[in-house]
Amino acid sequence: MFYVNRDLDRSRRRGERLRRQLRRYANDENILSRRPWYLVGALLMLVSLALRDEILFVSGLAVIALGAIPEIWYRFCLSEVIVRRNLGADRARLGDEISFTITIENRKILPLPRLDLEDDVPEECRIISAVVRPSFKTGRATLTNAFSLWAMQRVTRRYQMRILERGAYTFGPMVLQSGDPLGVLTRQQVIEQPAYLLVHPMVMPLERFGLPARAPFGDLATTRRLLADPLRVAGVRDYTAGDDPRHIHWKATARTGALHTKVFEPSAHHTLTIFLDLRTFGRDDRLFGHGQFVGVDHDLSELAISAAASVAAWGLEQGYAVGLCANGTMQAHDDLVWRPQASADGESGVAGQSADSGVTIGGVRAITARRSAGRLRIAPAGDNGQQLRLMDALARLVAFVPRPIDDIVVEETPRLPYGSTVVYVGAAQALGGEGVEVFSRLRSAGHSVTLLLTGDTPLVTRRLPSLRLGGSAKWHELMRDALAERGLDADGQPLPPDAPDTPSDGSASHPRASLEALP
Repeated sequence: MFYVNRDLDRSRRRGERLRRQLRRYANDENILSRRPWYLVGALLMLVSLALRDEILFVSGLAVIALGAIPEIWYRFCLSEVIVRRNLGADRARLGDEISFTITIENRKILPLPRLDLEDDVPEECRIISAVVRPSFKTGRATLTNAFSLWAMQRVTRRYQMRILERGAYTFGPMVLQSGDPLGVLTRQQVIEQPAYLLVHPMVMPLERFGLPARAPFGDLATTRRLLADPLRVAGVRDYTAGDDPRHIHWKATARTGALHTKVFEPSAHHTLTIFLDLRTFGRDDRLFGHGQFVGVDHDLSELAISAAASVAAWGLEQGYAVGLCANGTMQAHDDLVWRPQASADGESGVAGQSADSGVTIGGVRAITARRSAGRLRIAPAGDNGQQLRLMDALARLVAFVPRPIDDIVVEETPRLPYGSTVVYVGAAQALGGEGVEVFSRLRSAGHSVTLLLTGDTPLVTRRLPSLRLGGSAKWHELMRDALAERGLDADGQPLPPDAPDTPSDGSASHPRASLEALP
């Protein structure tokens, strides 16, 4: 009885789907255009019956078939068609090759002689040996695929994708198109199935930027001391006179009837805070109060981001608690929820500003409110997940209406622990005299300050330790060396066969397809 009811329910559901499919195209112009074919075919059959002409009757049947076949495929060609896109990884580095798979299934008995699939992909993610044509969208390309599917069949195509640019990339949407075997009617369907890829910035040894291998930012301003970390409770002990009342352990006090205080684990982390400036030109204070955004030099901004990532990786390796402040905006994908979030001190926004809204991405908040737009802050930490948080944030960072870095330094100064190591990374022309003055005050307050400057603009640093990282030529040199380590030339093409670390065969460079019947 159970199996009978299950079969009846299944038949009922199929009938309901069929009725919805028929009602869906009741007013479709392509369907209505087929009605004259049925009328002509019926008239020919009636006339053939009256004249008893077999040829005329067959002609009427043929006309009805010519009208019905395109309509049947038009109605049902894209139903029960499943498309899946799969990226081999959700994070990558410059020069990586990632597998890229497209799987399409036809889960019905109606075969599909031709099925076209167009996938909207980032232009910077170069798909090898595939039909990719330019798109009308800026920075996008279209990956085209043509399939021929029989009933209950699955086709999988595999590609290799080469990554040549830092950033946060979105794949999709996909456009699916099919029609009847005669090519009379075609139908399209847009599939909103996004996929995301984060490409981390290039991390190089600090020696490649001209920094000394030993103590690149000078000796620590203060010796490392064992300090109590209020976030790491190790246990409780009896309360003694002079203990901080805020550290009383009230649960233990209530349980024992005597005052107890918390015991914290020691913390020996020294703080390294990186101020990343994405402005590559100066500002005009006569316009808009905070200056006018006049554009970005791509090479200088990428060099600064790479240097900041390298300094952060070095600091975490040396045991620092590394934090990051940048005057850029984070790219946000459609799957993220925009909402206000309270800061660590309980206030909403930055520096006491209220009603700020931002996006939280892997623990990183990008502020987007009008009063505090163009700022990213990651609190200093030395745990195992800090490097991933920093690299994810730097991968998403874009120079969209960045604020002057000296404004951000002023807001961040009260949060800096005494004796912090502060590193500025950015263009000399963007820092200017006002920025140098702000960092000079930080040094006078007991912090160790180092300026890592890009570009060739002269700048008086007022005895602040500074180093020139270089300009566009330096960035292209670093990129060329990083790609060469992956067996690629400056354009992202494989090096000659005699070059080291180059694959001997090109099997991975061509898409592969596999067919299998669905159960």
